[in-house]
Amino acid sequence: MIISFLNQKGGSGKTTLARALAVEFLNNDWSVHVGDMDVSQKTAFNWAGRRAEAGIKPEVEVALYREPKAALKAAATNDLLIIDGKAFADTHVYDFAKQSDLIVIPVGVSADDLEPSLNLAMELINKGINKDSILFVVSKVPKNGDKEAMATRSSIENWTFNVVQGWIPIQTSYSQAMDIGKTIHETKFKELNTTVDRIIQQIVDKALLLNSNK
Repeated sequence: MIISFLNQKGGSGKTTLARALAVEFLNNDWSVHVGDMDVSQKTAFNWAGRRAEAGIKPEVEVALYREPKAALKAAATNDLLIIDGKAFADTHVYDFAKQSDLIVIPVGVSADDLEPSLNLAMELINKGINKDSILFVVSKVPKNGDKEAMATRSSIENWTFNVVQGWIPIQTSYSQAMDIGKTIHETKFKELNTTVDRIIQQIVDKALLLNSNK
C-alpha cells in the first residue's frame, strides 16, 4: 500500500502527519518505509535519526530520494510505503498520486494555504486521479482558531472533497515531542495525543478501505 502526503505549499504539515502515520502502522506490525523527498531539508530523515539515537520504539525507517521512481520501488518490499512529498515539486506530485492508494493533503486555515491546495486537488482529478482517493486534513490551527478551522473544513466540503473530522492545533508540546524524535501523538499529554489519534485513525481507515476495494 502507498500513502502519499502531498502539497505544493511548504509547512503544511505533511512531514508531521507522515511520521505519526508511520508509527501507527508500525505499532500494528506492518513493515513501513518512509520516503523523504526533500533532500535539502531532510526533515523526516533527520527526525528518524534522532528517534533512533534516543532509543524510541518503534524505530522508523526513512530514506532520502530525489526521484519518485526510486522511492516507489520500496513499495515492493514493504507492507506500506509513505511518501513525504517535497514542496514545489510539480513533476513529482502526479507521479506519486497515480501510484498511491491514498493521497493526503494537509492544509492550514488561511486562504493562502487553502486555495492552492484545492487547486492542486482539482489538477490531480483533471489528470485522472480518483477523487475519492484524496483526503484533506486541516492542520496547524492557531489558538482560538476553531471558527477558522470549521470554515476551512466547510470550504473543502463545498468543493466535494473528503476531509477528516477534527483538526490539528498548533501546540508547543507537539513540536517539543518531534524535536526529541517522537511523534505528535507521543507527547506527555493524553488529550493532545487523543486529538491526533482521532485524525490518524481516519487516515488509516480510509487507506485500508481504498486498498481493499482495489
